Amino acid sequence: MLNNYTFKSIFKNELNYFVKYKRNLGLKYENEISRLHYIDSILYKLKLKNKEITKEIFYELTKRNNMQGENYARQYGVTKDFCKFLISNEYKNIYYEEKKFNIVNNYKPVIFNEKEINLLFQTIDKEKNKYKNHKSYKVYYSYSIIFRLLYSCGLRISEVLKIEVKDINFNENTINIIDSKRNVSRLVVFSNSMKKCLLNYINLFKINDRLLFKNLRGNIISKKQLSCFYKKILITSNLNKDTHIHDLRHVFCNKAFNQMLEKGYNENVVIVYLYKYMGHKTITETEYYLHFTDYNKNKILETNDTFSKGLYEGVDLDDE
Repeated sequence: MLNNYTFKSIFKNELNYFVKYKRNLGLKYENEISRLHYIDSILYKLKLKNKEITKEIFYELTKRNNMQGENYARQYGVTKDFCKFLISNEYKNIYYEEKKFNIVNNYKPVIFNEKEINLLFQTIDKEKNKYKNHKSYKVYYSYSIIFRLLYSCGLRISEVLKIEVKDINFNENTINIIDSKRNVSRLVVFSNSMKKCLLNYINLFKINDRLLFKNLRGNIISKKQLSCFYKKILITSNLNKDTHIHDLRHVFCNKAFNQMLEKGYNENVVIVYLYKYMGHKTITETEYYLHFTDYNKNKILETNDTFSKGLYEGVDLDDE
C-alpha cells in the first residue's frame, strides 16, 4: 500500500512513489519529507498542465530562498534526485543539473570524562527523585533508564525510544534492535547492572504492554521532549550545554574501542566489530566516531560493567 504524504501538485503520486523507492533502498527518508513538500508546494503554485520539469522550472525549484549551507545543498540534492527518478521511469521533458557542494561539518562531539559522566547521572537521578510522589515519576524514572541505555549500549535515541518489552532477552542480556536506521536490525548487549535497572523499572511500574518507555499520555516519548530534559540537566550540572544526546553514542564507541584494544584485539578487527555492532553503513562512519574526538584512546576499561562505577546505584534498585 502506498503511503500518502498529502502532496497536492500534479506530481503528487510520483512524489509518493519516490519516497517508497528510497525506502526500498534501505533509507528511512523521514528527514527529507519536508524537502519534498517544499518541492510539491512550488510545483502546485506553478499550476502545471503537464508532468514536465523544464530548465526554468528546475531553476525555480532550486532557488536559494534564504536557504544556506548544508540546508540548501540537501534541498538541491533531493530536487535533483527526484528529477533523476522521473527520468529513470521514462518521464519526458525532465531537466536537472549536477552541482557540487563543499559542505564542511564543523561539529565536534563532546566526549565527557568519567567524572563528568558521574555528575551527569547524579543530576538525572536527583531530578527524577523530585517527582517521587508525583504522577510524572514514571516518566522521569524512565529518563534515568533511557540515558543509561544510550550511554552503556551505544544506542541511537530513536532505537531506545522504540524498544518493546519483547525485544529484551534477560537470559542472554541482549536487546533486539529492529528495523533501525537504513532498515538494519541487530543485537546489542547490556551489563548485569543494566539488567537490574531494567528489571527494577519494569517491576516497579508493572510494565507488561508493548512499549517500554511512554510519556504521560501513554504514547512514545518524543526526541524533543528528551532533548529538553537533557538541556536542563546539562545546565543544572554546569556541563557543556552545547553537547547533544547523540554524543553519548560517541562516548560508548570510544570506550568500547579502548576496552577491546586493552584486551589485545587487533585495531582493524575491533573497528569491523564496532561497525556491525553500531549498525553503521560503512566502516568510515565508525572511524568518524573514533578519530574525530578528543577522547584519550589509551584509557583502560576492563568490562562493560566498569562504565562509571556506581552509575547504576542511583536508580533505586531497592525501590518498591
